[in-house]
Amino acid sequence: MRTRNPVTAAVLLFSGRMISTGYRSATKQERRAHGKGFHPGSERRPIERNGEPVGRLVQAGIAAGAALLLTACGGGAAEEDGKSAADGGSKKKPADVAAASLAQKNSLTVAWCHEIPAGEDDVSYGLTLRSYSAKDGSVVAERQTVLPAEVVPETVCEDGDDGVGASYAFTKDFSMVAGIREADLKKRAGAYDLSSGEEVSPPPEDEFTERLDNPGVAFHPVTGMLWAQQGIYEGEVSFVTRDAKKGYSTEKTLSTAEALSQDATTTATAKAARGGSIPVTPNGAVDAWWSDHEIADGIRLSRIMPDGEDEVIETKQDKLGMRCTPAFWRTNTSLVCGLRQITFTSDYTSVVKDEELVPANDRSNSAPIASPDGKGFAFISESEDRLGLFRADFTSGGTAQPVKVADLEAPLDGASDHIETLVRWN
Repeated sequence: MRTRNPVTAAVLLFSGRMISTGYRSATKQERRAHGKGFHPGSERRPIERNGEPVGRLVQAGIAAGAALLLTACGGGAAEEDGKSAADGGSKKKPADVAAASLAQKNSLTVAWCHEIPAGEDDVSYGLTLRSYSAKDGSVVAERQTVLPAEVVPETVCEDGDDGVGASYAFTKDFSMVAGIREADLKKRAGAYDLSSGEEVSPPPEDEFTERLDNPGVAFHPVTGMLWAQQGIYEGEVSFVTRDAKKGYSTEKTLSTAEALSQDATTTATAKAARGGSIPVTPNGAVDAWWSDHEIADGIRLSRIMPDGEDEVIETKQDKLGMRCTPAFWRTNTSLVCGLRQITFTSDYTSVVKDEELVPANDRSNSAPIASPDGKGFAFISESEDRLGLFRADFTSGGTAQPVKVADLEAPLDGASDHIETLVRWN
């Protein structure tokens, strides 16, 4: 989703420093063209130049934006007792919000991303993370930072999957963000401190070595290890993992079979480390993905194979009826796709049930994330350029109105346009 901050828009207009990276939001007419039941959320259409997409529409912040971001505080581990503004209804002061943990229990964390010009051709990314109490919508924590030039937190700022899998871009305590740095025609995975924006334990500057390209990067949600795929361009595909804080001396290489033959969480992490997060069933056997085919686009299912060559499942269902963004699996056969729940047979060849999770509407809704107990979900919704954070229960049967958690106000970071992503329900 894309929002315009009127204050910073005036600053940018005065400064005259704007850039466009080439994406526009889908129009309401385009969203409606998908038909009832399709909730594309923050789907963006690429603007093409000579037949090639040139990027995402983000009118960049000025240099003042970087200065604003760098004044913010950072760091902080998760609070075990989950104390927040919701615990008594009090509102935190700005100083408390800047120092508090983003990973407080029962809070919802939203990320704002924008581009900042950095030299003639380079771009830096500014990130704002803000956590809201799921109980009363108060802001309980906020962090802002600017990453080094040409470092892209892809699942937050560049991913075209409606923010699905953005949680893998951050450590559990939100102390680090994963990013890809492209230099000397090589893509290298790294971890970046959300307090300073600097890389955590980078490779030695004067080291003579050869590293394979990393198309993607992710944090394992349980172990906290940094994962990256390598060798896809060299024909030697494998995965590397390391302790991001201790550095490259802890790096280990795993074959594709080793990476995909463990538990479901590890399989999902490996999928995210490939450069595109795909929802995986709780048993780690099947994933769901969007097939962008000119004739019959829609969601597709695949059986996950140890060699990485997944087996596509032929599902007997009209593809036009399955046009939605796969978000997460509730069970091994029930997929939350957009704001719908699609239940398959045990062999995934047929659809047993397809139900709406919210009342029919003409709003633009993001892909949802699940609550920690699995009983509900949250999502970002836009109507007439106003963004809100909402939650709902699976027991409502799609008839009850979702509950607004909070209005989402863009951060004052020097940028007029942002990409908003709902990252995690802590």
